[in-house]
Amino acid sequence: MKVSSLALGTVMSEQKAQFPRHADSRYFTLDGYRKILVRALDLNYRIVTFRNFEAPSDRPVLLLRHDLDRPIKGAELFGQLEADLGITSTFFVQTACDFYNLLSRDGRRIIEQLAKQGHEIGLHYEAERYLGRHGRQNLISDLRLLEDLSGQPVVSASQHIPIDGDRIDLFEYVKNEAYESRFIEHPMNYISDSLMVWRQATPHDLLDSKASFQFLSHPDTWTSDYRSMDDALSDMMEQEIENVRTRYAELTEYYRRLLDERRKRDVHFKKSRGEPAKQIGHSEFRLNKQELVDAPKLVPKTGYYQG
Repeated sequence: MKVSSLALGTVMSEQKAQFPRHADSRYFTLDGYRKILVRALDLNYRIVTFRNFEAPSDRPVLLLRHDLDRPIKGAELFGQLEADLGITSTFFVQTACDFYNLLSRDGRRIIEQLAKQGHEIGLHYEAERYLGRHGRQNLISDLRLLEDLSGQPVVSASQHIPIDGDRIDLFEYVKNEAYESRFIEHPMNYISDSLMVWRQATPHDLLDSKASFQFLSHPDTWTSDYRSMDDALSDMMEQEIENVRTRYAELTEYYRRLLDERRKRDVHFKKSRGEPAKQIGHSEFRLNKQELVDAPKLVPKTGYYQG
C-alpha cells in the first residue's frame, strides 16, 4: 500500500520527540517575570546591566540579560515592564536574524524605545559570521548598526547558542562578553531559560538563598501562557503568518488608493518638481556638510563612538 507524502510527513511529525512541558506556574508569563523582579527588589538585590556590572559585595547582584532570538515584540513588553519598576537590563540583539528585521519600522522603534528607557543594547552574534576574510568588517558593521539604532555605545556581547559554535575573541571591540568567568562563576551564578528548560536552578531557587546570579531570559517565551517550546514556536509561527497577511492586506489597500488617486497625484508630483526640496532632518536640528564630516566614528578597542 502506498502512503502519500503528506500522510508520511504527518506520521513522522507525530513520532518526533516533543519538548518537555514545564509545570511551574511561576514561570513563562509576564506576571511571573514581574514577580521575580519584585521579589529581587524586596530582597535588596542590586539589579544591573553588563555595562554597569560590579562584583557582589554588601548586596546580592542580579545581572539581567535578554537574548533576542525570535520575534522581538516580547522585548518591548519586557522593556516597559522593567522601566515601570525602575529597572534596566541588557538586551542582546542579532543583526542578521531570520525572525526579525532591525531595519523595519517596528525594529527601529523598539530598539530606540529600549535605549530611551535606559536599557543597554548589546550584540548577540553567531561566531561564524565573524570568521573568515570578511569577519572583521562584518563585526564592525554590526556594531555600527546597533550603535546607530540605539544611539549608545555597544560595549557588551553574547554568543548565540555557544554550545553549537566556535569561541572567538571580541575584546578588541567590546568590553564585556556574557560568558566571561566574572559573570558566571563564583561569587556569581548563571541560569538560563533556554528552550524553556531550566538547567542547574530556577530564579526563585537562587532568590531563596539570596545568591548573586546572571539571569538569561528570552522574552518571547514569556509573553503568553506557554507550557513548552512546542507551544511557543507554534504560536509565534501563527502570529507571523497573521502579521504577513495583515501587511499584504494593508499594501493591497494602499496600492488601490494610489490607483484611484493617480491622476491627482501625478499633477501634484509634477508641480512639486518646481518647488524647493525639503531639507533633511527637523527644522530645529539640521546637519550641515561639516557636521557630517565631524560625526562620531566607531573606534576599535573601545567599542565607543568618539569624535
